[in-house]
Amino acid sequence: MLAIIDTDPGIDDAIAILFALRHPGIEVVALTTVAGNIGLPVTTDNAGRIAALAGVTVPVHPGAAAPLGREAKNEVRIHGADGLGGVTFPEAQEPPSKTGAVAAMSDLLMAAEPGVMDLFCLGPLTNIARLLTDAPESAERIGRVVAMGGAVDEPGNVAGNAEFNLGHDPEAAAAVLAAGLDLTLIPLDATRQFRADAVYLEQLRETGAAPAIATADLIDAYFEQTAHQAKGVESRPLHDPCVPLLALHPDLFHVETRGLQVDVSTGALIPGPTETSVAMGLDAKSLRDRLLGGLSS
Repeated sequence: MLAIIDTDPGIDDAIAILFALRHPGIEVVALTTVAGNIGLPVTTDNAGRIAALAGVTVPVHPGAAAPLGREAKNEVRIHGADGLGGVTFPEAQEPPSKTGAVAAMSDLLMAAEPGVMDLFCLGPLTNIARLLTDAPESAERIGRVVAMGGAVDEPGNVAGNAEFNLGHDPEAAAAVLAAGLDLTLIPLDATRQFRADAVYLEQLRETGAAPAIATADLIDAYFEQTAHQAKGVESRPLHDPCVPLLALHPDLFHVETRGLQVDVSTGALIPGPTETSVAMGLDAKSLRDRLLGGLSS
C-alpha cells in the first residue's frame, strides 16, 4: 500500500514510523510534519532522524506550526524536550523539503490513481484540514485515512475530556470528521489496550535490529517519563503504532460504526450525525507480535 504519514514525532510516533518504513507491505512516499507533541522545527527534524535510523530515504515536508486559529500546546512532559525521550537518533540524511506538507500531499495525490494513496495520521489533523480547503480536488483522491485520535467511551487525556490529537486542533478535527472521507479513527478506547512490558523490551533488543532496539529504548523512555510506573509493569499506551498496524491487520481490531461529531470548544468526540468507523478494541498480543516482526525485518 502507498501511504503518506502525517506526524508530530513524538515517542510513539517514532515507533509507528520505524515500523511503517521497515514493513514490506507499506511504501511510505512522504512524511509530513505538524506541531503537536512538540514544536514544528523539532517534529520536522525528528522525522528526518527517524528515517535515517530506519535506513530509508523519504522526503520530509514541514506543515502547520500551529492549530487553526488557536495557540499550540505541547506534551514535553511525556515526550521530553527533544520529543524522543532523550533517545539518540542519527542526523537526517537530507534536509527537509522546501515543499510544504499540503502542497506535497496534493502533488502526490494528483500523481497517483484515485483511491490508492492512504493517509496515516499520527498527530493533530491541521495539515489534513488545510488540504481539504486548499486542494479539495486532491483530497477527493485520498484512499483511506487512518487516524489516531479521540476518546469515545473512555475518558480523554486532556482538558474537556478530549484526547490530545483532536484537542490540540478541534476545528481541524471537526472539518476532517465531517468531510466524508474513508476515515477510521483509533481512539483511546483501543490504544489504551496496547502496551508493552520489560519482557517485550528484551524481545525487541534480542532481535539485534536497529529499529527494534530503538523502539525498546523509546518504550523505556515512556517508563522513565512516568515516575510512578516501575519497571516490570506495562508502559504507557503505544498509541500511534496502532495506525499502520490497523492498515495492515484490520482483522486484529474491533471496529464499530458510531455517530459522532467534534465539540469544537474542547476537541472531545460527542454523539453526532457523522457515521464514523471507530476502533474500539484490539488483540494486543497478536499486534505486539506483528510490531516486533515488522521492526526486526
